[in-house]
Amino acid sequence: MADLRQRLLEALVEALTLTQQRSGRTASKIDQDTIPFLDLDKFDSHNGVEVEILLSERIGIEIDDIPFHQGRRGTRELRVGEIVDALLKKYGRMVGGAPEPQSEIVTN
Repeated sequence: MADLRQRLLEALVEALTLTQQRSGRTASKIDQDTIPFLDLDKFDSHNGVEVEILLSERIGIEIDDIPFHQGRRGTRELRVGEIVDALLKKYGRMVGGAPEPQSEIVTN
């Protein structure tokens, strides 16, 4: 399960980074403690949808909703590590046989 968590973490960080790059924004260092909606420059719900698509492509299953928020009415923003844990809980069995995350180089 630790290997699967690491793969999901790497795929999510990659998707977040690529989304920031494609939006013409600085892709600052993203790690388990990063809170996408608070720490990433101008990250919004539209970017969240793009991250869902990119992550789905990387792990080989359709992710229908990345839990960026938690609590009543989404009152608490989640850290990347917490998002990965929630994804593991929801999709873990489906992701088990997924291909390795793909890398995509973006130049501006």
